[in-house]
Amino acid sequence: MDFGIYLRREKTYRKMLEVALHAEKLGFTGGFLNDHVIGFANEGKEDYLEAWTAMTGIGVNTTQLRIGQIVLFNSLRNPAFLAKSIATLDNMTNGRYELLIGSGWNEQEYTGYDLMEGGRGMPSARERVDRLEEAVRILKLMLNNEDTDFEGKYWKLKGAINLPQPIQKPMRLSIGCKGPRMMNITAKYADGWNIPGRTLPVIKEQMQQFSVIAGKYDKTLDDYYISGFSGIQLARNEDELRDMLKDTVNNSEDSYEKIVKESLVGTPEMLVDKFRILQDLGMKMMITAVVTHKDNNNNPVSFFNDSVKNMI
Repeated sequence: MDFGIYLRREKTYRKMLEVALHAEKLGFTGGFLNDHVIGFANEGKEDYLEAWTAMTGIGVNTTQLRIGQIVLFNSLRNPAFLAKSIATLDNMTNGRYELLIGSGWNEQEYTGYDLMEGGRGMPSARERVDRLEEAVRILKLMLNNEDTDFEGKYWKLKGAINLPQPIQKPMRLSIGCKGPRMMNITAKYADGWNIPGRTLPVIKEQMQQFSVIAGKYDKTLDDYYISGFSGIQLARNEDELRDMLKDTVNNSEDSYEKIVKESLVGTPEMLVDKFRILQDLGMKMMITAVVTHKDNNNNPVSFFNDSVKNMI
């Protein structure tokens, strides 16, 4: 299984780059930022670097690490312009851009930044998915053709030129989603699928649903690069784990035993077993945000690498 590192735990570009370079040295597959323009603490009033600019800087300062957004917020950018940006960054990083995209969901960003213009606010879920489908079709065309025409409801392209083309041929495109309609769009157009599930039973259920949908297009899970994204709570022993999960248990209807069994938390041995289960289900990459116990003086990324990643 491939492993990526979520870089948003750091607030400054300098620290993000430091973590990315460390992860690259350890052999992690990629470094990723979520694609939001505001944070989620203090009503959004926190330092929150814009993801495309930050990942461009990280991309040109690394040499092996794949870089991307988890996932691109479709409503932030015109898809034709986004295709041009992707091709540019893929050339700048010698073919290391990982393309993952989603439909968007954060109403505060839609209203605060007037993303739809004219004070429209956030469109309906149906419209956001409609826009995502058109955007994916445009991206697939422009990342594989020098000159593109497209006639859709939201975008009409007349000779959209994309030169230079991306170095990666084909450019893998993954969609982050969980609903049946989005899964159908993913199965039909995409090369990969990013699963939003955070627990083993939910991930397994979502994979079963997607497998059925993929079958309608004569495909199986093996035809897609399936990835996940989750916080990882890693403890050196059972005592540390109980202490780390104290607040989670107190604020949950689930027991400690259920949380430990189903969630991506545990000692190294527990997490190795869980990732092997996910690998057997068909997951090919997990993007991780690793947290360790407050008394563990090891670097969290190094500790995860040595005790979990290298054991799988």
